[in-house]
Amino acid sequence: MTAEDITADEPDQAPVTGWGTFEAKGLGTLWLVWSASGLRQLSFKRLQGVQAEETAVPAVYAEPLTRYFDGESEDFAEVPLDLRGTDFQLRVWNALRAIPWGDVRTYGGVAREIHSPRAMRAVGQANHVNPVPVIVPCHRVVEAGHHLGGYGGGIERKQLLLELEGVRFHEGVVQPGQMELF
Repeated sequence: MTAEDITADEPDQAPVTGWGTFEAKGLGTLWLVWSASGLRQLSFKRLQGVQAEETAVPAVYAEPLTRYFDGESEDFAEVPLDLRGTDFQLRVWNALRAIPWGDVRTYGGVAREIHSPRAMRAVGQANHVNPVPVIVPCHRVVEAGHHLGGYGGGIERKQLLLELEGVRFHEGVVQPGQMELF
């Protein structure tokens, strides 16, 4: 999703009401966009074209992010979201939200979890367009060989997020005992 997609209000989507920045320990600045219905976008890159005033990030988003980046187990279950996607993308994103702090799944594991066992690449695409990484933890999904795979925020950020959650690596591979394969 691009910033232009965010500002083009769909008939069933609440208008953007604000945006702001959050300083994430070890990762730098995050840009957040929200509506009255919930968080719509979290980006590692500066957003362009958002048609709203910059304001302080509301506590409903800032407090869980602060806990997360302080190294506390945070599932973001109380963070209201205003997401739009295909039925498949929404199924993937819901499955990602169920992956606990410090656990890792494969793309194939997520595909099996949503009852689409051959849809590993489609799961990867849904991860790629996830509008709220960290909150919907697409960083917890790795390749079948337990290598990191891709990440919209960059592989370095993906590894930093996983290490924050206690996941251990050896030469870029998730160490045994941290993978729950479906």
